[in-house]
Amino acid sequence: MTDDDAWQGMLFGATSGEGETAEDGPVDELRLCALNVNSPNRSRAQRIVNWLLATKSNTLVLTEMQPSNGGRHILACLQAEGFTTTCTPGWKDTRYLAAVATRGVEAVPVQPAGFDPRVAAVDLITDATTVRLVGLYGPANGMTAESGHRRREFQSRFLDYLAEINNSALCVVGDLNVVEPDHRPHLPAFEDHDYAFYTGLLALGLRDAYRDLNPSGGDHSWINPRFGSQRLDHSLVSVGAGEIRVCAYDHTTRSDELSDHAALLTTIGLRADRAATNGHRPR
Repeated sequence: MTDDDAWQGMLFGATSGEGETAEDGPVDELRLCALNVNSPNRSRAQRIVNWLLATKSNTLVLTEMQPSNGGRHILACLQAEGFTTTCTPGWKDTRYLAAVATRGVEAVPVQPAGFDPRVAAVDLITDATTVRLVGLYGPANGMTAESGHRRREFQSRFLDYLAEINNSALCVVGDLNVVEPDHRPHLPAFEDHDYAFYTGLLALGLRDAYRDLNPSGGDHSWINPRFGSQRLDHSLVSVGAGEIRVCAYDHTTRSDELSDHAALLTTIGLRADRAATNGHRPR
């Protein structure tokens, strides 16, 4: 088997590796960690893997991934630890991609977003319910007319895609590269379409998990003295997905120089009476 064959198997494998450590008993919550890994080299990638494993998360959403040595190393290590890793077809011909990794939770790929591997969608199947998870790495704000056009087109296509695959138990998680309309501080580089994208996601029945638990919270996930501190990383959860128990930013990824982003840790309590209507049923 070539390196490329192994890499492709990791990305699209639907079964767990031999090293998987299953949870004891039924999975009753999603312990979700979202992290922009900031295109790591192999050395930093190993440190990121060590940190991710220490969180004891059963679901990971990794953004600003690249099909580079660092990106390959992260996914290879996660699979060796029993994670199933999924990305959208087309990863090999793109600069950036998003990855979803699960352990102890069955992940079935959803109809892919054919327009960009920055989007990765899976159905997370547990004994309690099925939750549709969409990992997203939105285009960065380059503060140019070209950047604005690129973001606007991507955001429009993503909202169309999400409306197509939407269901009652849905989560959209990752570095969306947008902020909420009343973000503090105000950031003039963001445009009307960026705010419309955020509100358009909420209009699909999603709740901003951090804002729900922290109505006046002032956390930021990317801090820059020149461009202003920004809450770019989000966990958006529908009521049908379950109870939002925890949603907090962990800044050790920044302080330990693993990434220039804080990680976002979200715990969602699953409910047996919340079976999704997408064809999968509790087993």
